[in-house]
Amino acid sequence: MKKWVKLLLGGIGIGAGSAVPGVSGGTIAVIFGVYNRIIWAVSNIIKHFKQAIVILLPALLGLIIGFIPTYYLMHKALYGFVFGVICIFAGFIIGSIPGIKDEVKDVKPTKKHYIILIISALVAVGIGVASVLVKADVSSYFNNTPVWFYFVLIPVGFVASVALVVPGISGAMLLLLMGFYVPLSDFIFGTLDACFKAGDWSNFGHFLGIVGCLAIGIILGFFFISKLMHYLLNKYHDYTFYSIIGFVIGSVGALFYNFEINKYYINWASGLSGYTPMYVEIPIGIVLLIGFAVLSYLLVRYKRKVESKENEIAE
Repeated sequence: MKKWVKLLLGGIGIGAGSAVPGVSGGTIAVIFGVYNRIIWAVSNIIKHFKQAIVILLPALLGLIIGFIPTYYLMHKALYGFVFGVICIFAGFIIGSIPGIKDEVKDVKPTKKHYIILIISALVAVGIGVASVLVKADVSSYFNNTPVWFYFVLIPVGFVASVALVVPGISGAMLLLLMGFYVPLSDFIFGTLDACFKAGDWSNFGHFLGIVGCLAIGIILGFFFISKLMHYLLNKYHDYTFYSIIGFVIGSVGALFYNFEINKYYINWASGLSGYTPMYVEIPIGIVLLIGFAVLSYLLVRYKRKVESKENEIAE
């Protein structure tokens, strides 16, 4: 029963973390001490089906419980104070970097390690820049959805599932960089409001199609990436984590320059009503960035304590 509760609580943490751009559900799983068990269950679900299901069911239940309310809160926060919210995300990322580096603390880096780190960082920055250059505004497709867009949502869900598996990488952040996070949350909560508050269920079938395609991508990605991570960590552990570190560092820059935040900058600078004045939001954002970087680092220190106790018990 104790293990079941631990997995449930770990799942809640993973779900809440996955809803927040900048927070990695995989890192939360490590902090709660359930990461290795979940990865093992996914990798061995065919060979050891019963044991795997016993592990995955409470974790998935917790994930749903943690994700939905957190996602709703983030949806509300991303209006009128976007720069401040982005600073929170960036703070979480910066504070988590020492925890990811712990995975390779005993490794003497070579030129190859640094090359992998730099390339990964540039890829992360490139995603943000590319979203601006191609004007990745997908909001109109959620209301007037062509058939091809449903198929696009499957790989989008696949990419988002990275956060559930890879420590240090946030799937919600990837959605934000690709321009899907805000339009998707607008569509989901707009449809739910119409259904439950206004009694208009005419769009619910369309809603199920959108969410269903995303869910297919997330499920496929979760199992595929879990298998891939299991292989990479066994065969190329150090290179894999240097790649993760590079991507995480680059994602800080990408958070401050991507399609959604760039659109906010334009409206923000023009002084439109409903936006917090720049002279107010910028200093608050800086304070939030520092505060949440400290909070994230405290989580890293807590993770170190948990791991240290587990190692002592194992010895």
